[in-house]
Amino acid sequence: MSETPMATTMIDNGDGDVTFVREFDAPREAVFAAYTDPDQIVKFFAPEGLTVPRESVTLEPWKGGRCELTMVMGDMEIPFAGVYLDVVEPERLAFHVPGEAMKQEITLTDLGDGRTRITLHQTDVPEQFRGEMAHAGFDSSWNLLAQHLAA
Repeated sequence: MSETPMATTMIDNGDGDVTFVREFDAPREAVFAAYTDPDQIVKFFAPEGLTVPRESVTLEPWKGGRCELTMVMGDMEIPFAGVYLDVVEPERLAFHVPGEAMKQEITLTDLGDGRTRITLHQTDVPEQFRGEMAHAGFDSSWNLLAQHLAA
């Protein structure tokens, strides 16, 4: 287990094409399970300061299935919804956000020694979901994921 938290790297490829990368001290199967188990995703999906009530989560991780949840901070609710385009256990989750052109693909790479690299690639990302705020949000969420996986 690493002594210091690993940082999330953001690569802005331009024109709404963004990639986030981070390594975790956990096996790929555990990371995949965290993203596909409603009882686990509530522990890390939202950045710190927000929560995801368990009753708001619907995860059907197969092609054509849904991913729906609500992030909450005080009285503010931020819905998130996606339709799975491709699921390859434990390697990849790809989904589309309905009503928008945005697509996301999460690739999990087994680095050996119980370590996994997450590469999250987004295309057609709306302007408000790019830049340092998005980077900080993913870094915060993935800090929580690292804590969850270490528990």
